[in-house]
Amino acid sequence: MTEHSAPRHTTIVRTGIPLRPKRHLPKTFEERAELGVRELRVPATFDEYLRFALACEYRLHYREGHIISFIEIEEKTGTVMGEASVSHEALVIRIGRLLDELLENRTPAHHVLGSNTRIFIAQDRKGINADVTVVRGQVEQLSYKYNKRQVTGISNPWLIVEVLSESTRDFDLSEKLSDYKQIASLQQIIFIEQNSAGVTTYIRTGANEWRNLDFFSLNDNLPIEDKEISLRRIYDRIIRTE
Repeated sequence: MTEHSAPRHTTIVRTGIPLRPKRHLPKTFEERAELGVRELRVPATFDEYLRFALACEYRLHYREGHIISFIEIEEKTGTVMGEASVSHEALVIRIGRLLDELLENRTPAHHVLGSNTRIFIAQDRKGINADVTVVRGQVEQLSYKYNKRQVTGISNPWLIVEVLSESTRDFDLSEKLSDYKQIASLQQIIFIEQNSAGVTTYIRTGANEWRNLDFFSLNDNLPIEDKEISLRRIYDRIIRTE
């Protein structure tokens, strides 16, 4: 990935209003796991989201006046598995590497970024994270100041990938998908199943138009602009292919 300096647009967030005293959101993953729920939604202001984003050890999303977090819990035993399974993380690394290979010699440069990359949808004051984010050309960043610190995210993703899991499936395929479609720079959204071959993609065809394609065979190829990635390469040694 080519090093680059990203332009930043900073928005000052008013912090004079005190946080509501009974607001509760765990700061550590251990505290979050003790709650024993897959999906946690806490009513909050955008200011409060910025405060928690600076302190939390796990990923947070913010939309429609709520801070949202997810953890994986084994359905039969109730055991907390973590924020993601082994196959989930293997697929995230795999698709990131395949995208990097596919786009490495393109002009302008493409930057393949990991799941710690926050995305701000500025007009709606939403903060979300994708499993893999690709930016085409110069990375544009948006920063919000909370007290004397800044919470920064990118504002111009070109392609986004989500590896689906039990805890986040409904959120990813409904609310998150709807939010992603509002990002003017975004040209493609990809959802990858983690336990069997299955890829769904949305490709922008107009300002408010998207083409939906579904693939379920290892012999299928996922289109990325004018190139392709085979599902067999995505899933090789991650799921059983026999």
